[in-house]
Amino acid sequence: MATSSNFSTSNQYIKYRIVVTENSYSIENNTSSVTVKVDAWRTNTGYTTSGTGTCYCTINGTKYSQSISDSQKITHNSHTVLFNRTVTIPHNADGSKTIAVSAYISHSRFTSNSQGFNVKLTTIPRQANITAAPDFYDTD
Repeated sequence: MATSSNFSTSNQYIKYRIVVTENSYSIENNTSSVTVKVDAWRTNTGYTTSGTGTCYCTINGTKYSQSISDSQKITHNSHTVLFNRTVTIPHNADGSKTIAVSAYISHSRFTSNSQGFNVKLTTIPRQANITAAPDFYDTD
């Protein structure tokens, strides 16, 4: 799992971060299954932020969005999940892959700029080509 820095929003008491989890990889397909979450929380106690909006997240060059509902309440250290998606990431020919992940929030009570980080995924081992061994035994 890789976690970004804590990013600021237009509300000085609301922060957000991006959490990237590599679930598994496929040697045969040269891909990884990756889950990306964006969560937000308040740094001060005694207040709750709710409202509607959209969380936008760009994963490996593809932009996704997820609606935020009024029931997703942001409180002190709540780490309320505003975005959650699992995607399949193709790797390079040598099995390596580093992805760029960024996110921004457009909420009725606050907004943020797009901020992100890079995540190095597991280098997938190359699939071995197995050939039949020659038959050294004469069965005649």
